[in-house]
Amino acid sequence: MIRLKLNKVTTLIAICGVIASTGSIFAGKANATPTTANSTAGFTGTVDPSCAVATAFTSATANAYTKTAYAGSGAGGTLQLSASDTAAFNCNSDTVGVSAVVTATPPTAPTNATLLAGVHTTTLSSDTANTAATGTGTTTVAPTGWKTDTQGNIAITVQSTWDPTATGQELLDGTYTAVAVVTVTPN
Repeated sequence: MIRLKLNKVTTLIAICGVIASTGSIFAGKANATPTTANSTAGFTGTVDPSCAVATAFTSATANAYTKTAYAGSGAGGTLQLSASDTAAFNCNSDTVGVSAVVTATPPTAPTNATLLAGVHTTTLSSDTANTAATGTGTTTVAPTGWKTDTQGNIAITVQSTWDPTATGQELLDGTYTAVAVVTVTPN
């Protein structure tokens, strides 16, 4: 027994036992609502559009034309000259703009056999579902919004064709050249 004296009043306190469990004192604390805190992390980055030549054209000067013979003039007559070349471009965009600057050079223009003068046609096509684009003579062929494949890439074929003037029977004798500088720009 313990005897305490408080304000001139004597109180007896009997200690009957020991606290059974210290956990019961803190039981209310374990079930308290936790205080939370949060913080936000954000990230950003930019990938610049790009295209690179994956496989270049075979030659800038030496693609030989295939001759389509003109039967009416014997062994040497040529109705048409044609050749094509393909380059692959590795891009990172869904569509691309294409520009082919074409320089076509026929032999010296005839003064008499004018219907034999060669007319050059450039046709651009791709390995993806795009509409072919054409141009004649020295020109720029520039299709826009051409679709790339599932990897963002595109292969472009340049077809070069020389034909005589609309009613001409065959091509004039001489050297025919065409050079196409193809540029692919990601959209």
